[in-house]
Amino acid sequence: MNLFQDLKFAVRLLIKDRWFTAVAVTALALGIGVNATVFTFVNAVLIRGLPFNDPDRILVVGTRDARARDRGVSYQDFVDWRAATRTFSGLAAYSGQTMNVSDEGRTPERYQGPYQSANAFSLIGQKPLIGRDFLPEDDRPGAAAVVILGNGVWKNRYGSDPSVLGRTIKVNEMPATVIAVMPEGFKFPTGADLWMPLAQMPQLLEQKRDARNSLDTFGRLADGVTMAQAQSEMNTIAGKLARDYPDTNKDVSARVMTFNDRVNGGPIKLIFLSLMGAVGFVLLIACANVANLLLARSASRAREMSVRISLGASRWRIVRQLLVESVLLSIISGLLGLALAYVGVRLFDAATQDVGKPYWIAFTMDAQVFAFFAAVCLGTGVVFGLAPALHVSKTDLNEVLKEGGRSGSSGMRARRWTSALIVAELALTLVLLAGAGLMMRSFLNLYRLDVGIETSQLLTMRLNLPNQKYPTPEQRWIFYERLDQRLAGLSGIQAATLTTNMPLGGGFPRLLSMDGKEPVAGEQPPTVTQVTIGPRYFETVGLKMLRGRAFDELDGTAGHDSTIINQRFASMYFGTDDPIGRRIKLRVDGPQSPGAPPPEWVTIVGIAPTVRQRMQPGDDVPDPVAYIPLRGHAPSFMMLLIRAQRDAASLTSLAREEVRAIDPNLPLFGVLTMDQQLAQQRWPFRIFGTMFAIFALIALALSAVGLYAVTAYSVAQRTQEIGVRMALGAQAAQVLWLILRRSIVQMVIGLTIGIAGALGVSKLLSSVLFQTGSRDPVLLAGIVLLLIIVSTSACLWPARRATRLDPVNALRNE
Repeated sequence: MNLFQDLKFAVRLLIKDRWFTAVAVTALALGIGVNATVFTFVNAVLIRGLPFNDPDRILVVGTRDARARDRGVSYQDFVDWRAATRTFSGLAAYSGQTMNVSDEGRTPERYQGPYQSANAFSLIGQKPLIGRDFLPEDDRPGAAAVVILGNGVWKNRYGSDPSVLGRTIKVNEMPATVIAVMPEGFKFPTGADLWMPLAQMPQLLEQKRDARNSLDTFGRLADGVTMAQAQSEMNTIAGKLARDYPDTNKDVSARVMTFNDRVNGGPIKLIFLSLMGAVGFVLLIACANVANLLLARSASRAREMSVRISLGASRWRIVRQLLVESVLLSIISGLLGLALAYVGVRLFDAATQDVGKPYWIAFTMDAQVFAFFAAVCLGTGVVFGLAPALHVSKTDLNEVLKEGGRSGSSGMRARRWTSALIVAELALTLVLLAGAGLMMRSFLNLYRLDVGIETSQLLTMRLNLPNQKYPTPEQRWIFYERLDQRLAGLSGIQAATLTTNMPLGGGFPRLLSMDGKEPVAGEQPPTVTQVTIGPRYFETVGLKMLRGRAFDELDGTAGHDSTIINQRFASMYFGTDDPIGRRIKLRVDGPQSPGAPPPEWVTIVGIAPTVRQRMQPGDDVPDPVAYIPLRGHAPSFMMLLIRAQRDAASLTSLAREEVRAIDPNLPLFGVLTMDQQLAQQRWPFRIFGTMFAIFALIALALSAVGLYAVTAYSVAQRTQEIGVRMALGAQAAQVLWLILRRSIVQMVIGLTIGIAGALGVSKLLSSVLFQTGSRDPVLLAGIVLLLIIVSTSACLWPARRATRLDPVNALRNE
């Protein structure tokens, strides 16, 4: 009953103090709203996990080499693991691939599709919508090929026709029987559209034991087994394999983690946790603001509380009344914040469509989000309401009720509380501004990055030649040569070429050996980037050779092993020496692919301008690149680059027709202009940088409002003192300094603490920054200056009002 009375009184009071309520609700709604928004993202990416029963018991089992680098699993190791493990109810392996699907009367299409163990779906507890799961006999060498379709393929390609079961289609040129269709939305492990048994994977049995980049392994823990026990068992198994196969398994250990940690760990986890910290700062600043407002209002309520105490109210009764008011305020703010969060989630979801996130990540508000939201609302009400409630409950009855009593010890306590809260606000705001500044500078550096080529009118598309139809480099080269010849004579195409990687599209890391330079014993060879290119590559991307020559028709044939390096490569490894005619060797850091020829010495025949291939955090300078000719090194997966004379996008259908004229079952996919490709690569910096900036601006605005309110309250409390000083001859500048002095001291303390925190945040974000140092003194100085200007301006306005007080009116008001 008493609690209901407190609630009614709190409602009447909030309605009465409309302006106070509006300001407090706005500040808290912003803080609660951004927290609910970001927690929705964190919940979807880092907490919720796979949409199966007991997702935390579905673990990934990988390997780690002697240099502590995470690796996949070789097929031979997987077979031994599966036979030896007892802590897992089962282990399954898969290999993510692209699959070309073709059948009579339909246009060939390319899909994502893994080869996987027959028990993979049973381990996660997923059954087909129609048809049957893989059987053990489907996953044996020599078994007839079968395929399971994803729901999207079934609907879009086959019109949801149930009779597709039992039909034979071609998957990578291999006839396969459709045995099932999976439920809608199911795309395990990440974005799969169809699935085939692992035994159908080309050259699987030929893989060596140290080929640890082809398979990923996962399993479900057996009943009653912990992840620590599974890790211990896998360490034992890995140790036994190291003793049995020292040539391939020495210093190779096993690593166990949850499936979600494997997919969403690393930089993306750091970014989301950083965002959670940022919005936590925003909420703390909002709470500090409202707490200061409540402390300011406590002076006007001191007489009310004194009367309550004189009538017998206990201290707990006073604290409870004030906490009910603050919690009610936070609930009202939470409802508005929830609406803001809903809008924020929808905007973020729209911005991250088609960026390659795992299929199970859905940015929706579930029970965990609402539980967090409720906890934040309740906790916020207690956090910002507790300090004012305790302060007011300590009101000195005699001091307040006697004539003229104004402040005394309770006023000193209020000033200490407000000073501490303002210092905390300034420090948190500086830390948040520093993080946002670093993220935005990274994005701007990335946006302004000189690619090194003219990207306009450049069209990119991908193709994947099936190993079953094109098993040898010679066969693949014949296809590429025919395609190159057909494209060369088409109108509207200025130039066209094939390459494994477009500029800024990555490349293959290779260990470098140089003829005449013996490696130092125990020293790791340098790593460079290798890109395979076809004829007219430099003409298509718009580059001219700096020295030497481009590849000719003989390069890549027997006895003509050659390479072209970029200027960065030449300056790093040859200095002022002439690299033309020098020989280098590029080799894989690990085992060679099955059937791949051993690395040969190649002769440098040209130097090209420096063009970036990598665009990753930490890559502050362009990478050294070695280009090798497509002839003789023709891989199955290639990218087609076309420079158009006018509109690049208009050439898509033309390129598809030329490919189908050579192979009617081969699809082109990933068709984007070069500018669209670059925009896709920049999206994380753009979106997350913008979010950091928005949160920082909210914090800056809240801090400015808080400083203004505290300064204005201080002026109101010291009106009589100011009147007396001015009556005795104090000048405006002296009054101004009297008011600003306290604010400046708070500012200095807050900025000092904030600078230390900003340096810590900068170091934390260093791994996700691009061409931005973790300690940027210019940026930090600019942020400090901005905060000083905003803070001083917020204090200056009410301080200037104090200088214009009429001493007579000031003394009369008192």
